Amino acid sequence: MLSIIQRCGAFAAMLLTGMCLFAADLAVIPPLTAPVMDGAQMMQPEARVQLNSHLTQYSREKGSQIIVLTVPAIAPETPFDYATRAMQQYEPGRRDVSDGVLLLLVRDERKTHLAVGRGLEGAIPDVYAKRILDDVLRPYLQQGKTDEGIYAAVSQIEKLIAGEALPAPEQRSGSEGDGIDGWMMLLVLPFFVGAFLKAVFGRSLGSLLTGGAVFGLVMLLGWGLIAAIIAALVGTVITFLLGSGAFISGGGGGLGGGGFGSSRGGGWSSGGGFGGGGGFSGGGGSFGGGGASGGW
Repeated sequence: MLSIIQRCGAFAAMLLTGMCLFAADLAVIPPLTAPVMDGAQMMQPEARVQLNSHLTQYSREKGSQIIVLTVPAIAPETPFDYATRAMQQYEPGRRDVSDGVLLLLVRDERKTHLAVGRGLEGAIPDVYAKRILDDVLRPYLQQGKTDEGIYAAVSQIEKLIAGEALPAPEQRSGSEGDGIDGWMMLLVLPFFVGAFLKAVFGRSLGSLLTGGAVFGLVMLLGWGLIAAIIAALVGTVITFLLGSGAFISGGGGGLGGGGFGSSRGGGWSSGGGFGGGGGFSGGGGSFGGGGASGGW
């Protein structure tokens, strides 16, 4: 009996090891930071920027999300398998509508796939997805006109989505104003609230309390934990240096060069919490396997 249990355990261990090794060989799904994820550098920079701007605005106005993803290679996976993992990770489209689409191009293997969210399977059935890849996208790719091909495919996808009776997107007219108000409040805290807290509790404790207030404000604004931690640290340091000799003599370089400026431009935005350049994310849409694969 013990021998059988040992053999079963050994078999299970071998199976688990094999699965781990297989998973380790799978191509990584890049984190979603923009509608156009050109990891294989297949598009020209200007075309990429223009399409990113268009698809970002399209998502805001229509609610549906179209993602373009290019990768160098995906072997040993098929385009369907890789696109499925990407759809499950990104969750494009609205949660209750699932109106997300992923256009995948695999550069070195010359393969394509169009994955369609559950809510758009009626607007873009598998046969239509196949036609977009073979009749619209492939001729351009065969001529080396990648930008034009992706534009044409995206345009056709948008036309098909327009023919579907989808719910209107939620109005977010105040979102930009809320963001500006949030920045203003963050600027006010170290200079005014921080000065008051230092006068009451002393320089060190007052600075820490100001950092805590900044942390709470960022979390309340929904900008994310990483952004809140960075903002709290910056707020604490700025409050501590305000009115000191160190701030007057060295504050100009630290504040604009590597302190508050670099955190705002790199650390905070990359986390997606501010909804700016790195703030694009899926809306919780689901994927049921709809779409088609192609090549060129």
